[in-house]
Amino acid sequence: MIEKRKPDECRLTIFTPVYNRAHCIEKCYRSLLRQKNQNFIWIIVDDGSVDGLSGLVQSWMDKGSNFRIEFYRKENGGIHTAYNLALSHVHTDYWVCIDSDDWLADNAVNIIYEGIKYCEKHQLNVCGMVGLDADPEGNIFGGKFPAVHTASLMELKFRYKHRGDIKVVYRTASSAPFLPIPEIPGEKNFNPYYIMLQMDRTAPLLIINKVLCIVDYQDDGMSANLFRQYEDSPVSFGMFRLQYLKMPGLPWRFRYKQWIHYVSSWLFALEQHKGQLWKQQQTEKVSFRRLGIATAFLPGVLLHLYIFMRNRLKK
Repeated sequence: MIEKRKPDECRLTIFTPVYNRAHCIEKCYRSLLRQKNQNFIWIIVDDGSVDGLSGLVQSWMDKGSNFRIEFYRKENGGIHTAYNLALSHVHTDYWVCIDSDDWLADNAVNIIYEGIKYCEKHQLNVCGMVGLDADPEGNIFGGKFPAVHTASLMELKFRYKHRGDIKVVYRTASSAPFLPIPEIPGEKNFNPYYIMLQMDRTAPLLIINKVLCIVDYQDDGMSANLFRQYEDSPVSFGMFRLQYLKMPGLPWRFRYKQWIHYVSSWLFALEQHKGQLWKQQQTEKVSFRRLGIATAFLPGVLLHLYIFMRNRLKK
């Protein structure tokens, strides 16, 4: 039986950034219809699609549902700009992003509400909760979480060695101080994980050892053209690396890798943005920056040349 949404009890916003995904977003829509608890708002942000997405969404809105659908359209600017627009319209206590080629696991909304009640009952100081991702066949990426109550993203990655994809549900109050995500003119590939790293330094996450999202990777997704993005959005990627470098307690090999990537991004940015990334580094006040750049400079130059040549050969 479907639980009808009561406006005064709605605690959750689900938002979906979309760019030319009209052919697969229906799976996401159908998964929302299947939720027993429909006490949520669904925000769809069209990032400049040209495939008839608006007509499809309008047909869903005309049909009506037990959850409210909000649709916003903007010029193409990248997923981080869609995040900014969506989050500017979030007025619930929690939010979660579901990509347009993914969909919610059955009963995921109920699981999230159970997590919200648990956090409030026990007065947990968390910035949200984290659940598992699975593929369409039900295989959990990276396996289940360790048997711990709370953990940060960095603890899950490095202390507990969890290597799978995850789905994070954030408290709106926790994300508000870090918004909007920076928007660099001419760059469309700023990873929204940027604000997640910032929140990760403020409080851990409640561990939910259940599947929240089904992930179906597309051949033309964001990760498919990563080397091209390194060159096209160097300031964005450099600022992202700086956030990693501000994280306490990271393994030195991982930290060194971030410095190497930072040097590569800095060289691309120096050519395109006249030192904008260097100015951002001074603003971020990353500790040991001189030592890090000095020791990683030569490997960073080599990575820079490798990315440059790889992108030219693939044209």
